Amino acid sequence: MRAWLALRLAGLPFKTFDVAMKSQPDWKERILQFSGAGKVPVLVDGALTIHESLAICEYAHELRPEARLWPEDRALRARGRAISCEMMSGFSTLRSLMPCNIRGRTQKTPSSPALTKDVSRVLDIWEASLATSPGRFLLSDHLSIADCMYAPVLFRFRTYGVSLTQNIRAYSEAVLSHPLLVELQHIASTTEAIAEYDAQLQ
Repeated sequence: MRAWLALRLAGLPFKTFDVAMKSQPDWKERILQFSGAGKVPVLVDGALTIHESLAICEYAHELRPEARLWPEDRALRARGRAISCEMMSGFSTLRSLMPCNIRGRTQKTPSSPALTKDVSRVLDIWEASLATSPGRFLLSDHLSIADCMYAPVLFRFRTYGVSLTQNIRAYSEAVLSHPLLVELQHIASTTEAIAEYDAQLQ
């Protein structure tokens, strides 16, 4: 999702290959055809292979700087990179107990001390970023790489019924109503369900 959003925001042409992650028995082998890291996403551009979301986003930014995937303000860029790296390297409990299930809705919000800590930290990041942003998104008046990095968490919070402040609710609505996010939700509604993820909605 993160890399897809950045590439689309940059206006770069690309094709996708669905590895049927967690829905077909050979999904891991399919990924290994593209990257020895065995993880998605993977961007293949000629002889270059990039197998990490933030690196793909940065690559899109360098190819199309005019798309302003990072803000011109140096301090805001630094904040954006810091919170994006934090997203990629942390929040393991949130990822485990709240897998990204765009079309699903939980009947019971999961709970644990570690999860509460992860959720609180994400909400703090959003509040602090919105307080210094010149627009309604984390760093500006349009989607940036930072918003791409946190978009899956917005879906997670909606799916699992996490309570949001009025300020963050407005941010969530702004992101999830963006045409590209609406398109992603349509794609999710037409793809094969991941039984492992749906099981966590009970």
